[in-house]
Amino acid sequence: MKTKKKIVLVAGQKSHGPEDNGIHDYSGAVKLLKVMLDNSNVAGQVEVHYCLDGWPADQSILEDADSIVIISDGRDGHIGVEALHLETAERMAFVDRQMKRGCGIAIIHFAVFAPHDAEKYVFDWYGGYYDWGTDQERKWYSAIKTLEADVQLASPGHPTLRGVKPFRMQEEFYYNLRFDPSSKTLKPLWVVPALEGREPDGNVVAWAQEREDGGRGFGTSCHHFHENFRLDDYRTLFLNAIAWTAGVDVPKDGVKASFYDRDAVSVALAGITDGARAVARIKEAHKNQPVGPPK
Repeated sequence: MKTKKKIVLVAGQKSHGPEDNGIHDYSGAVKLLKVMLDNSNVAGQVEVHYCLDGWPADQSILEDADSIVIISDGRDGHIGVEALHLETAERMAFVDRQMKRGCGIAIIHFAVFAPHDAEKYVFDWYGGYYDWGTDQERKWYSAIKTLEADVQLASPGHPTLRGVKPFRMQEEFYYNLRFDPSSKTLKPLWVVPALEGREPDGNVVAWAQEREDGGRGFGTSCHHFHENFRLDDYRTLFLNAIAWTAGVDVPKDGVKASFYDRDAVSVALAGITDGARAVARIKEAHKNQPVGPPK
């Protein structure tokens, strides 16, 4: 019998430039999330795994997961391919089986893009998506805007918002998302009034939903910029939401963990506690990295 909730973080391949530019850093995100959860105030309640560069070749790792977290690219109109969990009919059927046994799911940033033929799954699993299906000229139902803006809390009593306060951040926001109008449990979490989205829910950029089968879903259109994890309230919502989708009782002040830079993440994942070995590990990790500021 499992004593810990199993969380599997799945990262798509890097897009939007080199590895060190801090944009669409999917592998960096899942590694950081693992280290943060492993060193958080719920560390004793979770067992965190991660998969890099696409859907796991052996998807049995997901068959006993309590939550599956996906951060990847999605289809951008006629460009690209679907988000990892929506790539094929067989993949969607597999994910649906996990949902029907009560598994949680969290979908992050570009992975919220979805085609209309996946809508019934998306609405059931996590309640909303970026709808690019209107035409091929980006005159879409949903929209994108990059700006620095205030983020407000839409459902302050929700467990995922414990320890989270209103804050301000720079983000590539996806908004005017399409939400399930029939859902009785979908709760908006973050709203950004400066987006000036259509009423009643066009400014929602993070949300949560409880399913009839007992599973929980979370979605956010945020996380274009990796550095936003340095923001306490941003980081806390992500950690809260992942823990919540796995069935963890979120602490009253939220899931708390520090931000770790790339060097610290490398050291933590290598399990190194000796200082000299840690320095050697960091040098090795950066040996082939580009030098200089991101372009």
